[in-house]
Amino acid sequence: MATGFYKDAGQRLNAGVQGTFSPEIWTAQLLEDLEQHSILSSPLIVNSTYEGEFKRGGDTIRIPHFLDTVEDKGVVKSYGEIGEADHAELDYIRMTVQKGSSFHIEIDSLDQLFTQPGIDKMTNLVRQRGKQAARSLDKLVADTIVHAMNGKDYNSAESGITDETKMLDLHSKVEMITRTAKDSAYDMVLEAIMQLDYIEAPEDRYLIISPSLRKELLKDPQFINASFYGQPVIPTGHIGQILGVPVYVSNQLGTVKTPSKPLVKPAIDNLRNVDMLLGATNCVSVVIPHVEMAAYKPEKKFTDAIKSRVHFDAKIVRPEQLIAVGPKPAGPSS
Repeated sequence: MATGFYKDAGQRLNAGVQGTFSPEIWTAQLLEDLEQHSILSSPLIVNSTYEGEFKRGGDTIRIPHFLDTVEDKGVVKSYGEIGEADHAELDYIRMTVQKGSSFHIEIDSLDQLFTQPGIDKMTNLVRQRGKQAARSLDKLVADTIVHAMNGKDYNSAESGITDETKMLDLHSKVEMITRTAKDSAYDMVLEAIMQLDYIEAPEDRYLIISPSLRKELLKDPQFINASFYGQPVIPTGHIGQILGVPVYVSNQLGTVKTPSKPLVKPAIDNLRNVDMLLGATNCVSVVIPHVEMAAYKPEKKFTDAIKSRVHFDAKIVRPEQLIAVGPKPAGPSS
């Protein structure tokens, strides 16, 4: 189907800038663009702390997690003994890194990417690549959450494996709250917050909602929008706060799929039965331990090429600290 675009692979070689490609610079931009365009895997939402050395796909690293080992000794009388000392423990959760993303571009002249007046092709290509990598990482997090709703650890499966019988069990599962026709969106937010309060989940929380739920919330007088305070719209998808919890919008949630139009990529469909995700920031761990990019000349060709790969993976560390809310069923509202 014609889209009105034509391709220019950059055939004109400018010998004055040969050898100027710096993989380190473009790798850094790739990571920056990846973080900028991610929502489910955003550093503002997930935990990215890990220990260990990564050398190849399938290596295991460690996610540090503090155990609550300090006991209340009660009142200690004068000259009394306080008892045995508690030992502070730092527990580690194993995480296998066996998923990722890569790309491979071949062009007539790598140098041409830098030389067209007013157009920096390399920056735009890496930005596109960053958005695609963010999309792949968000899909991985979505898959991880979906399997965690069934109590399964998707991190224990190799890339491409969807059979839950081949996954290990989690110590608990992500709970799904069913919404009735009488429940308002704000009611469900309060319900989810209450669920996390009951288990004393950390106060560093986030709320991710579907576009349709955002529309519903913005009509609710109980919703406090950040614009009322003169605050600018800040991170990707961020629209304000509810009871101190930052709210983000993602078209990966909700029953309405992305319209099928030219140049519009379909959204991830893994979470179509979820309208809302409320969680604590240490619930999901996402790591990107290895990124590399290289330029080379293909053998027997007068072309240049770029190849890059990103190793990443995700793991549900505290499934009980994530609450999913289903969509509102069709029916009367009162």
